[in-house]
Amino acid sequence: MQFKKPKTIPITNDLLATRSQRFGNYIIDMIAHNIINVIPLLIGLILSEFFGNYELSYWVDSINPLVDFLIGYIIVVLYYFTFESLTGKSLGKMATNTKVLMEDGSEPTTHAVFIRSISRLIPFEQFSFLSDVPRGWHDSIAKTVVVDVKRYNQALESYDAIDEIGKEQE
Repeated sequence: MQFKKPKTIPITNDLLATRSQRFGNYIIDMIAHNIINVIPLLIGLILSEFFGNYELSYWVDSINPLVDFLIGYIIVVLYYFTFESLTGKSLGKMATNTKVLMEDGSEPTTHAVFIRSISRLIPFEQFSFLSDVPRGWHDSIAKTVVVDVKRYNQALESYDAIDEIGKEQE
């Protein structure tokens, strides 16, 4: 008899990503979105040097710090929204083998990922996951969790095995 895995399992604290995994996610993602932020600028500066048109260089030097700040935040939101809505993982989560799920264990909705991405703009939010239960404000607000994929898959297999035993006795 072919057994079909359940779509969700209860998410318990032992399935959540650790503080060090969350910190690793943050560092890797910060590096990634900073690189993404700089790439268009570098391409523009290289092209302006190549063509001898230095207007872009002057524009970069005179950019309003508030505009620069807002562009950086837009890139952060787009980075997380794009990766997490498509794969449930950012580059940091891919590296640390963690993923985003809804609190009930289901795959994250596009709306939840958007709320999660926007919530990262709250000042000092990146430190909110350092509590005893490593769950950030962006998780709580969006009703999401970040789980360790290996522990989650083991729990899923255990859940399947227990469910299978119950079916065999029927």
